[in-house]
Amino acid sequence: MLRAIALSLALLVGIGTIIPLATDTTEAGPRKAKKKKQKRYWRGVRKYSKRWWQLYRAQERRKKAVAARKRALRLRQIRLAAARSNQDDTVAKTSPAVREPKKLVAPAGETAPTALKPVNASPAELQFRVDNASGYQVGSASISVVGPAVSAESGPRSVGGVSTTALRREVIDRMIRENGWVVNDYQRQIAGQPVYVVVAQSQAKNGSIQSRMFYFTEVEGKIYSVATNSPVNESERLAEESEKVINSLKSRVRPALRASTER
Repeated sequence: MLRAIALSLALLVGIGTIIPLATDTTEAGPRKAKKKKQKRYWRGVRKYSKRWWQLYRAQERRKKAVAARKRALRLRQIRLAAARSNQDDTVAKTSPAVREPKKLVAPAGETAPTALKPVNASPAELQFRVDNASGYQVGSASISVVGPAVSAESGPRSVGGVSTTALRREVIDRMIRENGWVVNDYQRQIAGQPVYVVVAQSQAKNGSIQSRMFYFTEVEGKIYSVATNSPVNESERLAEESEKVINSLKSRVRPALRASTER
């Protein structure tokens, strides 16, 4: 009987020891280790410490300064836009009554035809554009001094003593440079004096044919050239405007070619 009791106690003690060990072994699988919550640090300074509060306040001051500069810049842009808008409105209101369009003054001192719009002026050449009634450009023209005249007389084969062959050669050389060719040449009377005319053509970049007219005339010891460039269908209009300019040259009272703009 005692042996049975002793054996039972031994079994109970052994079972009580084995069960906890088995349970720990079973639950000992791979598990992620819980990370300890790290305390936050800001720029190497412990949070909420005295140094941390100093750096935090400095950072907030910088943010406020940047925001203030942005607001000031935005306000300045708004004011500039408003001032520019007011200026444009003022110019638009006053331009019809106060500001007059610039007028091209022809060599004789008279106002040139309204179709002429100055483009570029230099001591040697005056360039301008020719507009139609709708304000669209239909061609361009230029007035330049070819050189001094040899004599004041112009005959069938000369202008101011310079042979028309030399003037024609000058046009041919120019057309060669500008991918063009000479079509015809003749002399006619404009403002009671002979004018040598060379008719030429050139090809524009878009492939269309351009009409080129060159007028040579002598005025006060100098030979002037009036050259035009326009589409073929606008050549007659350019010829009319060129004759007006030549009339101004013939009736001029000033000793030198001078173009200017006046208000």
